[in-house]
Amino acid sequence: MDHRSGILKATEDNITRTRAALLLHPIGHPDRGSLVNNLSLGLSDRFEQTGHLEDLNESIQLNRDVLLLRPMGHPDRGSSIHNLSLGLFNRFHQTGHFVDLDESIHLSRDALLLHPMGHQDRGSSIHNLSLGLINRFQQTGHLEDLDESIQLNRDALLIRPMGHPDRNSSLNNLILSLSDRFNRTGHLENLDESIQLNRDAILLHPIGHPARGTLIHNLSLGLSNRFNQTGHLEDLDESIQLSRDVLLLIPGATQTMVLHSTTSMRFCSVPWATQTMILHSTTLVWASGTALSRQAIWKTLRKMHFYSIPWATETMVPHSTASMHFYSVPWATQTVVLHSTTSVWASGIASSRQSAYQRPNRQLRIFYSPVSDCLKAVKNWVIFTQLHPDLAQSNLDAHIMGLSIISRYLSMMPIISLQYQHLSSVIKLPEFVSDGASQAIHLGQLTLAVEIIEQGRGLLWSELRGLRTPMDRLRVLDPSLVDELMQIHHQLEILSMQNSADRGIPLVKLLRRYRKFLDLRPFLGRKSFDELKSAAKHGPIIVVNCNRYRSDILIVLDQNSPVLISLVEGLYEQVETLMEQLTEARFLIKASPKRYNHVLRATLKDLWELVVSPVVTKLQELQIPKMSRIFWCPTSILSMLPLHAAGPISPGTKEFLPDLYISSYTPTLTALIDAFNTNKSSLQLPHLLVAGQYDKSLPRTKEEINQVLQYQTHIPITSVEGSAATKEVLEKALVDHEWLHIASHGTLVPGKPFSSYFSLAGGSHFTLLDIIRLNLPNATFAFLSACHTAEQSPDSVHNEVIHLAAAMQFSGFRGVVGTMWEMADIDGPDMVKDFYSHLFSDENLSRCNEVGAQARALSEAIKKMRGRKGVTLERWVNFVHIGA
Repeated sequence: MDHRSGILKATEDNITRTRAALLLHPIGHPDRGSLVNNLSLGLSDRFEQTGHLEDLNESIQLNRDVLLLRPMGHPDRGSSIHNLSLGLFNRFHQTGHFVDLDESIHLSRDALLLHPMGHQDRGSSIHNLSLGLINRFQQTGHLEDLDESIQLNRDALLIRPMGHPDRNSSLNNLILSLSDRFNRTGHLENLDESIQLNRDAILLHPIGHPARGTLIHNLSLGLSNRFNQTGHLEDLDESIQLSRDVLLLIPGATQTMVLHSTTSMRFCSVPWATQTMILHSTTLVWASGTALSRQAIWKTLRKMHFYSIPWATETMVPHSTASMHFYSVPWATQTVVLHSTTSVWASGIASSRQSAYQRPNRQLRIFYSPVSDCLKAVKNWVIFTQLHPDLAQSNLDAHIMGLSIISRYLSMMPIISLQYQHLSSVIKLPEFVSDGASQAIHLGQLTLAVEIIEQGRGLLWSELRGLRTPMDRLRVLDPSLVDELMQIHHQLEILSMQNSADRGIPLVKLLRRYRKFLDLRPFLGRKSFDELKSAAKHGPIIVVNCNRYRSDILIVLDQNSPVLISLVEGLYEQVETLMEQLTEARFLIKASPKRYNHVLRATLKDLWELVVSPVVTKLQELQIPKMSRIFWCPTSILSMLPLHAAGPISPGTKEFLPDLYISSYTPTLTALIDAFNTNKSSLQLPHLLVAGQYDKSLPRTKEEINQVLQYQTHIPITSVEGSAATKEVLEKALVDHEWLHIASHGTLVPGKPFSSYFSLAGGSHFTLLDIIRLNLPNATFAFLSACHTAEQSPDSVHNEVIHLAAAMQFSGFRGVVGTMWEMADIDGPDMVKDFYSHLFSDENLSRCNEVGAQARALSEAIKKMRGRKGVTLERWVNFVHIGA
């Protein structure tokens, strides 16, 4: 029996004895708490040796039981809280469930309160809380977590002076936290302090110390980063020398080989200095001589990379996905720069694929989430394959895997504001969906391209919609699960829409119940193209994939496969330029309105030539009748531009796209399917709720409301206006009305889309988050007569399409009229008069609630607006229709 087997045997014997002892100490026995605690520790030990998650799960539950036996005031309560926090922390790194990390942080705070200044365990409590916060920062990108972690590490150093056995870990944590802060903010003072602390740490680790190589490696990276910021060549030179020092730790390395492998870095300076120098250097050593034992090099690399993981110590076992994805980086560089062999390239791909698919058997504490590791591995897999035509299918497989991982990642973090933060600042794959679709189109897999765009566009809406998914299909599979799952979904939906990251114990308990249903998500989730094409039953859907490699249009019809239109090369860059120019001109509109009108006109002309004209030509070939409805579903930054108003159709004319077809937008095909497939009656006349908030800045809003109220003889109308138009009154009234017309200030909050709002009475705000909390099964149509209701800020995650109008559609409204930017108050009364007079005419009144009736009414109102003297281009382009 080897040493490791002997340790495991001893652990299992201890567990068996403790279980037997527990049978002799029933509930109420004074020694039961100690025995339960011992059993929990034994199971935790066995988990660290075997990686069996069931041991960790039981250990966590036992720690909860121990806490019940050790109430406030018990001398051992602090240690029990610590054990439970550590168990949850470890499980987070096994499963990626964010709720475990959140609860672990909450418990670490409790433990710190029980360990005041002077307590022997205060240092470890500070350390544990710091680790939790830095991990949450890595998950959410919230800078306040990182800043608190830095301050905690400073506090820890005060109670862990020179010579303290744990000082090195606190010092290393502070170094890495400051480095992370530099990477996040670009503040050079954080990098400077990190470098100086790293120098101090090296002095505390003499030659021969197992952690010295890691510290030298980290200092090399810090100096490399500073060189890229300042251009000071001495930092680069020192970084290269430090890389040589570390390379000499590799078995079999010689001075000549190390010199050869690092000299080129001086000449490459900027491009390669930003990379992990030790990795790039070592691949050169690997490729340069047969004298080296490649097995020995690989073993050393694994050890050195493991040490470079934040919070790792020399006692941890380096067998994890976290290190595997690092190994793949140098293979890409080696192949591109050094023209390495195919076998080495294949090794990199295989490593990344394995990292993406494999859930590692982690030993002790490796402080990275497996899901996060898998995302990084997928990204490397994409990088390896994207430039090689013969690896196109593998590249497509990587994108499909990545989308699946991202979706699972979000499902583990069921708080919508955190999900959005993750998409915008942590996942950092803004073109991932578009790239995957482009690859599918390149391979001729058009239906798959539509499925990829659908899966990756509007991820947050899809996640929330999944919590409202009808259970009919699941009821057929297993009726016993439906009631419980629906109850959990309802509670999760409420909690997921709260702003704070700290939802406390209710969310923890709820998600613990929900975990067993996660495997059902594929069954309830991704739709095939055969299902998706039903979204086109009321008109073609134009899916525009705007991508840096290639841009294409896929026209989805309800009876056929997608129709492909390949767009001009370089479209992505041209659209970027259009967006930048339009945004800048819009920002300066008050100072120079004529310039904005000129830029908008040029933008509409370019959109016609680049994107819309090819679509119209194809629609005519497909014999789609003039003035039929069409639905736009653009990706990336193209979703910010007014495709619906492109033109003029030909030089010198005043005809635009609205003269040919009636355009609507949809965030996703699924959203459109849901809108079409409701049980809402289109035969009954709707009940219309008019909500208005007017003041001196909106002088014509009262007139607008009166225009709507004129139609009380046609349909039932309820008015809530002025001081009566509070958020509470509005939310209550919405339940009993199918239609909503809201006239108020609309405000876009850059960087915080869920905080965008309508202004209501008493200074209250009806926010986007308030809207999506609503569940309005009877709603059919909303007219949002306010500014910015269908606008996304330039810094948003464009594919998520998060604005007030989309939120209305999500909450239940089948169709919505919104605005792409500021709305002129003067336009309200005339627009409303033209819109509703068309809907409620003798000819159309009986059909006013039918699918498409409101889109046609908006088309007619815009036509009249365009003919009105003095109406500028931007005023009529502003209005859009979304949904059915």
